[in-house]
Amino acid sequence: MPLTYISNYINLLASSSQAESATTPLYDAISTIGPYAIGVVLVLGLIYGVIIGVKFAKAEDSKERATLQKALINGIIGFITILILVVILYAIREPLNKWMMS
Repeated sequence: MPLTYISNYINLLASSSQAESATTPLYDAISTIGPYAIGVVLVLGLIYGVIIGVKFAKAEDSKERATLQKALINGIIGFITILILVVILYAIREPLNKWMMS
């Protein structure tokens, strides 16, 4: 059933007469949510980094320190990846909208 909805939406986007009405809500949503999403990612990444950093500083066992260090590195990589993807999506929203309307 969900594939039918996706197929219908793709067909709606493919028809040139209805492309503008189909992409306008997506463009508006990305424009509205973009800055807030970037802020949320920054705050959550900062909170996660502080929590893991404090645990890392308090760790007494070298095995526990190694585990927390891996978690901190993975968290930083994930944070940077998500932030880059949100920024890219926010940056290409207008060219993407123009491309879909052409």
